Amino acid sequence: MKANLLCGNRNLPKHILVEHKHEHWIGIDRGTLILLESGITPQFAVGDFDSISDSERNFIQQQIEINPYNSEKDDTDLALGIDQAVKRGYRNIDVYGATGGRLDHFMGALQILEKPEYAKMNINIKLIDDTNEIQFIQKGQFNVTYSEQFPYISFIPVIYPTVISLKGFKYNLQNETLKLGSTLTISNELSQSCGNIEIIEGSVLMIRSKD
Repeated sequence: MKANLLCGNRNLPKHILVEHKHEHWIGIDRGTLILLESGITPQFAVGDFDSISDSERNFIQQQIEINPYNSEKDDTDLALGIDQAVKRGYRNIDVYGATGGRLDHFMGALQILEKPEYAKMNINIKLIDDTNEIQFIQKGQFNVTYSEQFPYISFIPVIYPTVISLKGFKYNLQNETLKLGSTLTISNELSQSCGNIEIIEGSVLMIRSKD
């Protein structure tokens, strides 16, 4: 089961709220307001809602029930929202509006992708904006198909050592150990319609991008 989470309106892919209007959406804090203003009723909403005015809060409460968290909490609104989505049975989660703002919140979002509990449960989480798509992949083999929207593919090691093989890429690799500080796996491209990624050891963030 798949859900889209909306954190805000920064760097959203063009027409995303129109083209995906009938999919399952979850509101994260101010993202709840944006969804409702776009004619989308979220499955549920999560947050402390400290980024909205009293009138905006009333607008939200007239349409869905919200139970705001205390602003002094141990997890971010996004982390709490993803946790609730997983508990409700969502296994594929696309997150929008989580980039382009505070870097600490963005780095926190990346840490959520790497959460061991989600990896063990095969939860597939992506951070998506108008120029990037980021997901965590660990040991194993994966196929990736060409995307006109995101033609460039990079791999950022999460732990060391990470050993990777790439086939069907412009720059193939065979059992390559990625060294700390190396930019070897930045800005690759597929050389055919489908490529193969094998993580022999370690794990990476795969970033698909466009200029």
